[in-house]
Amino acid sequence: MKAVVYEKYGSPEVLHTKNIEKPEPKAGEVLIKIGGSGLNPVDTYFRKGIRPVSSFPFIPHFDLGGTVEEVGANVTYVKKGDRVWATNVTGTCAEYVTCDESKVFPLPKRVTDVEGAALAMPFMTAHLSLHYRANVRPGETVLIYGGAGAVGQAAIQLAKKAGLTIIATASNEEKASICKKAGANEVLLYKETDIVEKVNEVTDDQGVDLILEMSLSENIEKDLDMIKLGGKIVTIGSPKDNTPKLPWRKLNQKHASLMGVLLFTAPTEVLRRAGEEISRLFEQKSIFAHVGATFSFDEAEKAHEAIENQQVNGSIVLTP
Repeated sequence: MKAVVYEKYGSPEVLHTKNIEKPEPKAGEVLIKIGGSGLNPVDTYFRKGIRPVSSFPFIPHFDLGGTVEEVGANVTYVKKGDRVWATNVTGTCAEYVTCDESKVFPLPKRVTDVEGAALAMPFMTAHLSLHYRANVRPGETVLIYGGAGAVGQAAIQLAKKAGLTIIATASNEEKASICKKAGANEVLLYKETDIVEKVNEVTDDQGVDLILEMSLSENIEKDLDMIKLGGKIVTIGSPKDNTPKLPWRKLNQKHASLMGVLLFTAPTEVLRRAGEEISRLFEQKSIFAHVGATFSFDEAEKAHEAIENQQVNGSIVLTP
């Protein structure tokens, strides 16, 4: 089968296609024919060696949309021919991949394989952040950084379903319109306005109940100026600096909670509940995936360059 691989850490140019052996499902596993492989920022961290991979050659990406080709022994609720989406599956940038059946979720008929790959990690991360970590309640106000990004858009939609008031940030009017379409109540153009001042203005100086933070090292001081007394900050990412300085005194003064979230280490039962709810919402047409761009497997280098250079609004998906 055809797969994208890299055999050493490095820039996007280390990516290339290669013919490798097609996997076979073991007991409890399913073999999936890939229709779309989702690319996320974390995939670039593995490719560059910021996070180590298990061995080389390594097949990148963790998200998929596709069709069950075969099932192994003792598989109980997935059958051949089912269309599914999944995340936290190693090596989805290939024509076929195997994974435990517990990781796959039904893909509604109206949702394409590409959309299934686009929704996977963004919606799962957003759901974990809002419900598993922050335990949000209707009526609360949330600030979502980067609302036009894949995770940001997913978070806006899920926050709207949860009954929250949503403030999002964006860099320009085009991205602001994406946030509005997803359901944001207010969008702040962070290059043109003082975010802290504006958030405190729209919340009558009370601050927000929750912040979904995409770049903690850049914003932690501002976050603690905007968070409500006793509020929560969920740290989805800190790409500029993985060991940011902690303003401990200000954190204490606000009685604030600084909370981590990582899809790869979340409890299985939490992931299962989240994935099932996400599938239901897609089936009900309550939420939508935003595919920003698609590339072929042969264009993997270009796809990784696009996500690193922030050239695309929404999700990037690679197809066989």
